[in-house]
Amino acid sequence: MTKIIWKLIQIKRLKSSYHLSKEWKKKVQKARTRLQDIISGKSPRKILIIWPCSADFEESLYKYADFLKWLKEKYSDKLEIVMRFYTGKPRTVWWWKGILHSAPDKEPNLKNGIKEARKIAINLIEKYDMSLADELLYPELSSRLWDLYSYMAVWARSSENQFHREVASGLLFPVWIKNPTSWDLKIMTNSIKASQNPSIYVLERTIYQTPWNSFTHAILRGWGNWPNYDIKYIEETYNLLQKTEIKNPSLIIDCNHDNSKKKYEIQIKIMKEVMKNLWDYKSFVKWFMVESYLFDDRQEISNAIKKWQSLTDPCIWLDKTEELVKELYNSL
Repeated sequence: MTKIIWKLIQIKRLKSSYHLSKEWKKKVQKARTRLQDIISGKSPRKILIIWPCSADFEESLYKYADFLKWLKEKYSDKLEIVMRFYTGKPRTVWWWKGILHSAPDKEPNLKNGIKEARKIAINLIEKYDMSLADELLYPELSSRLWDLYSYMAVWARSSENQFHREVASGLLFPVWIKNPTSWDLKIMTNSIKASQNPSIYVLERTIYQTPWNSFTHAILRGWGNWPNYDIKYIEETYNLLQKTEIKNPSLIIDCNHDNSKKKYEIQIKIMKEVMKNLWDYKSFVKWFMVESYLFDDRQEISNAIKKWQSLTDPCIWLDKTEELVKELYNSL
C-alpha cells in the first residue's frame, strides 16, 4: 500500500535556509538577460550548454565548475557558457534518478536531496560564477530551485506534456524544448507555441496565471538511429517555426544523444559539420549543447564508482572540451 513518508519542505522555508545574496541574485538576472538577448538576436554572441547528462557528486561538480570558470574567463566575450545542473533524470526502468533523490552511492531521500541540491547550486553560482540550467522533469521540485536558474529544458519525453508546457509559459528565463523521442518536429513546435501563450495551471494547491514565455525555443537531439543536425533538418525546423509564428525563432543543436548515437567522441565532428553548412541560418542557430566531464566515456553504477566519470551518457573529457570550445570561439 502506498504511504506518505514525509511532506515537501515549503518553498519559503527552504529559501530562507539556503538563499542567494542580493549581489548574486542580480548576477543570475543578468545571465538570464544575456541569454534572452542572444535568443532574440539583440546580441551576436552564441550559447554553449555543457556538462554531463546528470549532476552526481558534489566534489565532482565543483572540480568541473572550476574548469568551466577558466573557460568562461577566456571565451566569454563571444560565448555564453551555461552549466547543465540536471538534478533529476527520466528513467524508463528503475535506476538512480538524480541528486534530488540522492547521491549515486546513497539511499534515495528526497527530503534531504532537495536541500542538498539547493546548497550545491548556490555554491556553484557564488563560488564559481556559474549560470545554471536544469531539466523541467518534476515541476513541483524544480519550483524550489527556479530562482537559481538562468535556463531550463523541457526534455524529449516531456515535450508533449500539457503541464510542462503550461509551467514553461510562466518561467522568467529562456526554456529550450526538444523534439520528442518519436522524432515529430510538429510536436516540438506546438509545445513551443503553447508555452509562448498565457496559461493557467495548478501547482501545490495554488492556481497560477502565466503571461507567456517568448524565449522558449527548439533543440534537435536526433531520434532512434537517425541524427537531425543536418542542414535539411535545420531548414525544416526553421520553416516550421516561421509557419507557426513562433516569437524569437531559435535553435540549439544537441551534439550527443541520438545525434551522435552515443558516440561521444564525434561531438566535435558534429559541431564542425553544422558550422560548415549553416549558410543562411547562422543567426537562427544559437549553437550547441555538449556532454563533457572530467574523464571521457561513461560507467555503470557499481560498488566502485569513479567520481569523475559520467553515470549516464558518455562524455568527452577536459582536453577535448577545451579543443571544442576553441573551435567554436575561433569560428566567430
